[in-house]
Amino acid sequence: MTLKRTFILALALCCAACGQFGNDDQAIFHVPPPDTDTGVPPKVIDPVNRQSLAELTSQLADKRAIFIGEIHDRVAHHQNQLRIIKSLYAQDPDLAIGVEYFQQPFQPYLDDYIDGRIDERQMLVKTEYFKRWQLDYRMLRPIFEFAREKHIPVIALNISDEIHNKVFRNGMKSLSPGELAETPAYIEPASKHYLQRLKAIFDTHPRGNDFNTFVEGVLLWDSSMADTAALYLKGHPKSRMVILAGLVHVMYGDGIPERVDLRLGGDESAVLINGNDFGGFPGIADYQLVTGGDQELPQLGKLGVAILDGADSVYVTEFTPGSAAQAAGIRVGDHILALNDANVANMMELRAMMYDKMPGDRVQVDVLRSSMMGAKKEMRFEVTLH
Repeated sequence: MTLKRTFILALALCCAACGQFGNDDQAIFHVPPPDTDTGVPPKVIDPVNRQSLAELTSQLADKRAIFIGEIHDRVAHHQNQLRIIKSLYAQDPDLAIGVEYFQQPFQPYLDDYIDGRIDERQMLVKTEYFKRWQLDYRMLRPIFEFAREKHIPVIALNISDEIHNKVFRNGMKSLSPGELAETPAYIEPASKHYLQRLKAIFDTHPRGNDFNTFVEGVLLWDSSMADTAALYLKGHPKSRMVILAGLVHVMYGDGIPERVDLRLGGDESAVLINGNDFGGFPGIADYQLVTGGDQELPQLGKLGVAILDGADSVYVTEFTPGSAAQAAGIRVGDHILALNDANVANMMELRAMMYDKMPGDRVQVDVLRSSMMGAKKEMRFEVTLH
């Protein structure tokens, strides 16, 4: 029987290949499933149900790479991931977590965070999280807190923005010898059905100069993440890895999973996919995770300023209506030096200080103000966030 339906994904322009929503800039993709029923429907698991979760954990005992596909900005998807991570850890603590959200050059800072040498804000600044990923970190925070508490290694799977953006624009041929040395030695081609799904995404929101460079960029992602995961697992032969990545990278096993299996030399992977609408698509995953309704994180507290972000400076350029900073006495042109006595040198550091602040929270903002005569004066303001 041939499937005539398509399933629909809403993906953001920030990560058009893997499933990240944006608040205002979304696209709907009608993604074609394979044209033959060669697989079996995924087994439905409700991670909230303890018996169901225990059954899943038991069935995953012989798998070394456990993929949990997500839509990046769905809180419930990350909650399911944490439930499964906790259950697998209780079964066997020799576990690692591989994440799409961080890039390979920043691995030392994730290690420092897990080992307690730096705190969470330092980790977010040093990994340039708010520049390179931009998803609300509060969704991921419980997973990272659990990993730090239990000393579970977190592995940065993704290749650097600098390289993959260059490939999306102009293909692998545009990379320098030094850049090529950072890419996988071999990048497996896409299957027919993977190409069909990528074409549906590209046709709705093209990224790069043409479809061929778009495919090269996605396959570079897939193979780089597979290389990193497989290298870790080969170096830790008794360990398993839970891999958190966008749906398109894992569904039907076409993206990262098959590449990990090739590198490990066997059927070492299991694919779990978040969402309630995939049961009618044979082969899409081994397991379909029941997902609760849409949840929204609490609104963040805001200073109400627009910032000119320099290499080592943060200048206020304008205020939003009803700005908390303006009400406290801060002016356009003020140079923000510190927040709650922590130095702020750029927008990433400011966001790392503000990402968990709530409306009504009070923060102390130190600024440097220049007068008409050129004199400079440091000033401190207490701002009640809106």
